[in-house]
Amino acid sequence: MKISTLRWTILTAAFVILLFGAYGGLYFGYFLPTFSCCWVRARAGTCFMLTLQRTLGMFTWESMFILLKQFIFFSLLVILLGRAWCGWLCPLGFVQDLLDRLRQAVGLGYVRFSEKLRGGLAWIKWAFLAVAVLLPIWVAFPVMCPAVALGLQIPFCQLCPGKYILPLCVGNPDRISVNYENGTHVVMSILGLTFSMVALLGALIKRRFWCGFCPLGLILGWYRKISFIKLKKNDAACTRCEICYNVCPSEITEVFRSQGKTDVTTAECMLCLKCVENCPEEGALKATYLGKTIYRSSPGKFFIKRGVNLTPTESEGGMGNK
Repeated sequence: MKISTLRWTILTAAFVILLFGAYGGLYFGYFLPTFSCCWVRARAGTCFMLTLQRTLGMFTWESMFILLKQFIFFSLLVILLGRAWCGWLCPLGFVQDLLDRLRQAVGLGYVRFSEKLRGGLAWIKWAFLAVAVLLPIWVAFPVMCPAVALGLQIPFCQLCPGKYILPLCVGNPDRISVNYENGTHVVMSILGLTFSMVALLGALIKRRFWCGFCPLGLILGWYRKISFIKLKKNDAACTRCEICYNVCPSEITEVFRSQGKTDVTTAECMLCLKCVENCPEEGALKATYLGKTIYRSSPGKFFIKRGVNLTPTESEGGMGNK
């Protein structure tokens, strides 16, 4: 099975299990490092962002103990899989990949952001993270505008595209509406709906559009040095062909540009392994788990991906000997 087929199989299964798993009695806790959204009734677990906001919004010794415990579970899961949670398991990532497939099916191209533009937009994910951390603390200590603070107990969840997109995907359309309970909820609902529309339209013109602004992905990227799964590069085998950059949904340039570094796992890398699958050079790129190679590039995989059948000798790298 090709790695892309395996990834799609796991993405699809994760979407079904995480968003419908409660029907089968499944529940994995409140510390998942992926968008298993609290607004989906039958979810089989809940995104850690909800726990982060709720416990900070209480800010008691008991809530801080709960946060610490849930953070430990969250961290263990991220160490086990790194940002593969984004590339292989995220329900919102699955929706974006489906929209990307739709774009390809109708023959449309896609937009690619320049490095300068991506750098200029990086503040957005930090702003979302600040909303998730600082506004709940304001709720806990509402020294100013307490009436406004009361409507901001889970502010990022009110703004997150997952609040509106995922319930719609799983048949909970009643969750997709403006909350008229008070002025704060009205504003947050309108902003959330706006961000959701931007995320959907963005996914139709740019691969994994929302992932570039996701604060949860930002947090997962901090674990790249200690997570068990790594993307490794062999400089001697690399020809700087830029195929890894062209196929990367995150548009990462460091992989082909890097020289003298073995570990090229960047904070933005979702470990989808498209770069490894499409690399034409033997062993130039590989994925490792606890130091053991689990997948590596080869000319055979490169040509098979493009529908070219090779002889056994050719697939083992013997083409240059003919």
